[in-house]
Amino acid sequence: MSSLQHILDCCPEARPSGEGWQANCPAHDDNVASLSIAEGDDGRVLLHCHAGCSTESICEAFEVTVADLFPDRVKSAPSTLSTSTKPAEPRENVGFRRHDRRPRVFETAEQAIEVLSRGVGMPVAAWSYHSADGNEALRVVRFEAGGHKTFRPISSTEGGWKIGDPAGELPLYRLPEFADDGPVFVAEGEKAAEAVRSLGFVATTSAHGAKSPQKTDWSPLAGRDVIILPDNDDAGGAYAEEVLQLLGRLSPAPQVRIVELPDLPEHGDVVEFVAGQPDATAARSSLLELVQQSEPEVATEPPATPAMFEPFPVHVLPDAISSFVSAASTAIGCDPSFIALPLLTTFAAAIGTTRQIRLKFNWLEPSILWTAIVGDSGTLKTPAFKVAMRPLRQQQERALERFESERKQYEQDLLSYDRNVQRWKKSKTDDSPPNKPEPPAMERFLTSDTTVEALATILLQNPRGVLVSRDELSGWISSFDRYSQSSGGDMAHWLSMHNADQLIVDRKTGIRTIIVPRASVSVTGGIQPGILARSLTTECRESGLAARLLMAWPPRRAKRWTEADLSARQEERLAEIVDRLLNLEPMRRADGSEAPINLRLTDSGKHEWVEFYNAHGQKEADLEGDLASAWSKLEGYAARLALVIHLVRWAADDPTLENSERVDAQSMTAGITLSDWFGREAQRVYAMLNESDEQRAVRRLIDWIECHGRRTTARQLQQGNRAYPTAESAKRALQRLNEQGVGHWVGCPPSHRGGRPTEELVLNGGKRVYETSTKPGSHEVS
Repeated sequence: MSSLQHILDCCPEARPSGEGWQANCPAHDDNVASLSIAEGDDGRVLLHCHAGCSTESICEAFEVTVADLFPDRVKSAPSTLSTSTKPAEPRENVGFRRHDRRPRVFETAEQAIEVLSRGVGMPVAAWSYHSADGNEALRVVRFEAGGHKTFRPISSTEGGWKIGDPAGELPLYRLPEFADDGPVFVAEGEKAAEAVRSLGFVATTSAHGAKSPQKTDWSPLAGRDVIILPDNDDAGGAYAEEVLQLLGRLSPAPQVRIVELPDLPEHGDVVEFVAGQPDATAARSSLLELVQQSEPEVATEPPATPAMFEPFPVHVLPDAISSFVSAASTAIGCDPSFIALPLLTTFAAAIGTTRQIRLKFNWLEPSILWTAIVGDSGTLKTPAFKVAMRPLRQQQERALERFESERKQYEQDLLSYDRNVQRWKKSKTDDSPPNKPEPPAMERFLTSDTTVEALATILLQNPRGVLVSRDELSGWISSFDRYSQSSGGDMAHWLSMHNADQLIVDRKTGIRTIIVPRASVSVTGGIQPGILARSLTTECRESGLAARLLMAWPPRRAKRWTEADLSARQEERLAEIVDRLLNLEPMRRADGSEAPINLRLTDSGKHEWVEFYNAHGQKEADLEGDLASAWSKLEGYAARLALVIHLVRWAADDPTLENSERVDAQSMTAGITLSDWFGREAQRVYAMLNESDEQRAVRRLIDWIECHGRRTTARQLQQGNRAYPTAESAKRALQRLNEQGVGHWVGCPPSHRGGRPTEELVLNGGKRVYETSTKPGSHEVS
């Protein structure tokens, strides 16, 4: 088994990228897949962490040596690799210990630092961050090598120390010293904070520099006097403004002053200020005088700005599915979520009542998903939906053909039966009458009928369950109160079907009562934003029905021609996976009845679940309204998605799957990642559904600027966006973004044609992930 094979096995989330793979770096707490993996021309393994981890530390985390990366150190005959490489045999057979993707735990902080120092230089300084109880939670270490400095975090964890940040928000520097009621100075960086402390003041900072204050818990400064000392550069000013906004969210609000230190060199900070004073006493007096001369800032909560859309985490899907989603979305030109959501729902419906996941003895989650792709007309929802639904539609077509054949045979058998009955009557014998043939029942996988009575009839003949597939979901939502005069209306029945509970329907004709022991109905479809806003009534939200809907509302994309297309083999492979899921059999009880097979968790899967459950519960406690309701359902959805991913891995013959009857850490992590993504997307969707006209105009304007290089002049906005027909309206809209802290003005030099310099508005913050423009709005920001 080659080292490349081992490393890819250690990275279940690795996805093809160019000539190699992208994965999370195991040497640090990585959430952005910063590790590049490739195979060199000479057969050696090439590893590069874009966050700065050394090859030695990466190898240490993978439990190999640097020498193992070369072909002459291969443990056994190398296997043939492709872009979906996975091990073909258990790791224990080839001498490697299976890597469980949890951060490596060191007994001491010094051991973690020693591993880091192998590739990033010698440690020259370290700063400790403590939690409120006084225990060291984080240590930021400065390394130097070849004249370059690097800062890397290590944090305390269960059993020792790990490389990377602790979970959750980071503590403020020197937090235990906040006990006094005096003012607290905020500097940029630990070295600057220490310079302020040397003057006898309480000083703090946030970890990881000017671009990361939002990662820190600022609540200990609520109600305090806070003095911010910015560095003398653009980054320092931006840091001060962002800290001011973060402090504005606290209750009670602190009194904040921003003190710009005089006579600092370019990029200088309070360290140079102190060094330029005769002594510490003079420096203290000068700083106090500057504080007294400054005016308090208004620390208000920043205006609501559009939330970022995060790309759907395609990489957590099994290889065969992730490649299909990527290829299909590229060929159609739609967002990957438009393919992934109906596809995941198809898998859930195919599994149906044959399997469920057991979290505790009395906590079972069924294989049921309700998903909606949200987008305006022209966003390619329908083509994406058709591609994702094709395998199940083909199964339904074949079932219809079988039914038609059986129906014709039944009609012939019925004619024979009638003739035999006549003969039996004429014979006047004591023999039993002929047996009447049973009419055939069509096997149903799909339906667009959303009336509960029709569904009950279908489910009675198809106990496995069914998928409600609608190109436009508004009809489904509007059907909830179609029979509102009946007991509780349809909505109550749908809530029970979401959990595969017993369904009892009283009919007016035919069979008086229909009882379905386990009513399993998954739902998927598309809907336009305006229709969604009108459909999600107060009753829908208060009942919890809206919270059960997993939604994706990606930014609108401009249509672009592409020669890319799905291959026949990719579609065949998807159909094979769906077919295998449909062939799953439930458990047969002694009395002949059927019941789902319960899949328990492996030890590693249970570990991932417990960590998620506790963190999710903490977040849910801080929410209210629609989001609190959504979060309560996302908890169970994490387990349902893990179940679906696990069985798709089985159906796809994933070689990393060791036990098909137990949900492992890889499947559980995938389910949790998807649930977290749906949670963030729910926040976006609810915010956009509830936004005012002005907020909608701001969002669309930011989207427009995003897809035009994140910067624009008023003239460019006027010429390119119909919502701003005059130069004055464009200038006013951009100035509003500047005042809200969304962007800032920069000077733009004259073009090669000459002319006067102009001003551009540049968006603040890290790069947002809107890829293309939304449709220009009709409202001007004023």
